[in-house]
Amino acid sequence: MAESKIPVSPSRPAADYAAAMTRVAALQAKDGPDVREDSRTRLWTRGEKTDRVIVYYHGYTNAPPQFNQMGEDFFQRGYTVLVPRLPYHGLRDPLTKEQEKLTAAELAQLTQETVDIAQGLGAKVTIAGLSAGGVMAAWAAQNRADIDLAVGMAPAAGLPFVPQWVSTLFRKASPHLPSMYIWWDPRVKAKINRPAHAYPRFSTRGLAEVFRLGREVLDAAGMTAPAARRILSVTSAFDTAVHLPTVHRLETRWKEHGANIRTYEFARDLKIWHDMIDPTSPTQQIAITYPVLIDLITQ
Repeated sequence: MAESKIPVSPSRPAADYAAAMTRVAALQAKDGPDVREDSRTRLWTRGEKTDRVIVYYHGYTNAPPQFNQMGEDFFQRGYTVLVPRLPYHGLRDPLTKEQEKLTAAELAQLTQETVDIAQGLGAKVTIAGLSAGGVMAAWAAQNRADIDLAVGMAPAAGLPFVPQWVSTLFRKASPHLPSMYIWWDPRVKAKINRPAHAYPRFSTRGLAEVFRLGREVLDAAGMTAPAARRILSVTSAFDTAVHLPTVHRLETRWKEHGANIRTYEFARDLKIWHDMIDPTSPTQQIAITYPVLIDLITQ
């Protein structure tokens, strides 16, 4: 049974570049003194509207620097690049409990807002994201007809290694329970080898909200075709952080509606971990992933 729809305000596309820049400034104003200098909402711009713009949503417990290197590449290719900071992310305290405040409605609203902004930054809009950001990109693909290309990379659609009903139970129970904090690597806890801008642990309540947004997209895809003109779904067969069958189920539903969707999966033997984007991740293999992703996105 479908859950109640996540509230989000109506779309208000920016009329022009100046209007978009005003809204970008408002986004950046939300980055207070508790936000790391390197983790603020970032914009690469040439001072005018370009033919292409890409908006990138980072992963849960990560931050905008995840896309720094790839963002520079897209900028050099002529794109305007916008990387918004997700709510409660990028804070100076890596052990912050602020992340447990994250809601699916905030993620959907940020997606709506940044797709609106993108309309004034570029003529052709690409929306991309990884993990939680991949779920946001999928939400945009389902709901926004003014997107030329939506790219969901390893969307966090459910708990790995368990049946889907376990994720459903986790998602529905989490709002009624205290948030637990789980180390990404319980062997070393806060001493994990990680990007400096990323958190070493996650909130169960925050993660459940990411899953809630993903579930809304999956339910909607079962009833209606996605709105985006084109969709690209990227996964890795080696990924142990997401429920790949749910991702593939979403892809199938979109295909059944006749959507213009391409899928790409990195082979298991390449050992591409969940975070295929962050060049500072200890498991990064960007020499493999970047050429593939850039070629797929710029086609």
